[in-house]
Amino acid sequence: MPRYFFHVADNDHPIIDDEGTELPDLQTARKEAVCASAEMLRDGGAAKLWTGTPWRLWVTDHPGGAGKRLFTLQFSASNG
Repeated sequence: MPRYFFHVADNDHPIIDDEGTELPDLQTARKEAVCASAEMLRDGGAAKLWTGTPWRLWVTDHPGGAGKRLFTLQFSASNG
């Protein structure tokens, strides 16, 4: 089963995944990324969105942020 590595950055403190998660396929990794992003943003990760700092989660096929970037989710917000 392939291992996917989920990394997060808000431009201040990147969190690099060195362990990864075994999932059956890329489609499942995409679903997991959306669910994980929603949970992290709900639990306080969204605070900097309103200051103009984008928040992103990207997934690679190797640990440490290395390897092939499979996809990225990026969130930003603005007032007005």
